[in-house]
Amino acid sequence: MPPGGQLIPWTGNPFQGTGNVNPVFTGSRTEGFHVIATDQQGTRLGFDQTGDGNSDIQSTGNGSGFLDAGDVFAPVQLSETTALRALDTSTQRSFYLSSRTIGFRISARSTLTGGSDALHQISRLNNVRFDYGITAQGNDDGMPFGSAATLGSFRKLGTFDSLGPLATSAQFIAEFPTAIRRQFDTDLPEQSVRFDYIYGFEGYDLSLGAGDLRYQIEFDFFRN
Repeated sequence: MPPGGQLIPWTGNPFQGTGNVNPVFTGSRTEGFHVIATDQQGTRLGFDQTGDGNSDIQSTGNGSGFLDAGDVFAPVQLSETTALRALDTSTQRSFYLSSRTIGFRISARSTLTGGSDALHQISRLNNVRFDYGITAQGNDDGMPFGSAATLGSFRKLGTFDSLGPLATSAQFIAEFPTAIRRQFDTDLPEQSVRFDYIYGFEGYDLSLGAGDLRYQIEFDFFRN
């Protein structure tokens, strides 16, 4: 792979052998993550009664974490400062990274995948906050990782705090100047670090209109 080339996804597993394997499937993790809403659920809402931007009155009901037919509001007295607010819509996701001999850069791009009405606009991705970082070592659901890895002088590239700048084209957001693998180890997770990212719609009010905003974030990898 030449410097600057896009890394090719690995589609085979010829070196797995007969050892124990502890697979982790995307979407199967639950600790600290939000579950996915159904087509009958939406973002929970609340009322700001004081004008400070925070929700003072929130819906209560079935505890699903989403607004649905099982939620109810206590009576609300309207005033000049009353405003409807969306509650936290953030979602956290992670994946694992390792490299044996090369450094690499990570690119990201956000695209619309569906939606309708006023919210179905590429400009609305400016309202989706975005942050990311690295967890060097830990234990996820009984799978230890990172003891034979190094951050390799990991650094963020640019300043990206929303998905808006990633909507026009892919942007390099992070770099590992050197390899992640620190020493020989037969356990791949121990030679890996975890890439964590969080995103969520922020600052919704009725002036933004109604609708359905659907989007995806795609990551890619390029050799240094």
